[in-house]
Amino acid sequence: MVVTSDYRKGFWLTLGGVLAFTPDALLIRLTAVDPFTLASGRGLLAGMVILIAYALFISGGFTKAFKALGWWGLFFAGLQTCASLTFYASFSYTSVANVLVIFACTPLIAALFSWTLFGETVTRSTKVAIACVAGGLLVLASGGSKGTQWIGDALALANAIILGLSFAIVRGRRQFNMIPAVAVGLLAAGVIGVFFADFPPMQPIQWGALVLGGAVLLPLAITLITIGPRYLPAPEAAMLGLLESVLGPFWVWLVIGENPGIRSIIGGAIVILVLLVHAMSRFRQEEIIRNPGM
Repeated sequence: MVVTSDYRKGFWLTLGGVLAFTPDALLIRLTAVDPFTLASGRGLLAGMVILIAYALFISGGFTKAFKALGWWGLFFAGLQTCASLTFYASFSYTSVANVLVIFACTPLIAALFSWTLFGETVTRSTKVAIACVAGGLLVLASGGSKGTQWIGDALALANAIILGLSFAIVRGRRQFNMIPAVAVGLLAAGVIGVFFADFPPMQPIQWGALVLGGAVLLPLAITLITIGPRYLPAPEAAMLGLLESVLGPFWVWLVIGENPGIRSIIGGAIVILVLLVHAMSRFRQEEIIRNPGM
């Protein structure tokens, strides 16, 4: 008998969103523009797509749904705006390796916020998995550039804190549908980006990467990642999010030809193996609880 559950629903929704996000680094590289041009183009495209889709397919309309969120909606929209801006800017000031190492803190930050703000406990197996995943990402990142800039590191840390808090809020206030707030946050990031963007001339491949990322993959991924953690503990949702750091460089390798190196392969394998074992363990625990006679 197939066992269905909120946990599994959250797992597959979040995993689907993360997998949709994995080509993001490749599309950013192919777009090859300044961070604020990226933030403005992708933010406006993704925000409008989510807004229009919500207005067309969800009864009650977008405005009513956003107002129903109250202050939580405004706060979450602000987090999304800051997350977009810090994410794109961090890559301009520090190495990808540094961003990956700092991003590995996200599950720990999500666990801390979930515990302090909403009283959610973190299982021992999840704590062990977080530590193993962080170790895998350290191996992965150790093969990258050693150059560093404190501004980029600070932006990457700010992004990890924002994402950790976002996962905790989606889980802790799961009675709310935060997708309208996500759209508002993306649109706000897009508008802010307009005032600082260079808007250089772009080739067709750059436009294609911008539109594919902003109008298709980003709204799909961020919608699934916003829904999934409502059914999944925040630290575990954040752990799944680290797959983007693992698989993203391999998309770049396949299309552009940048070899990620043996350390990236080993580190990525560690992360994927840990996440797979942890997910299977949780699924097994759930089946035992639901079917004690197994």
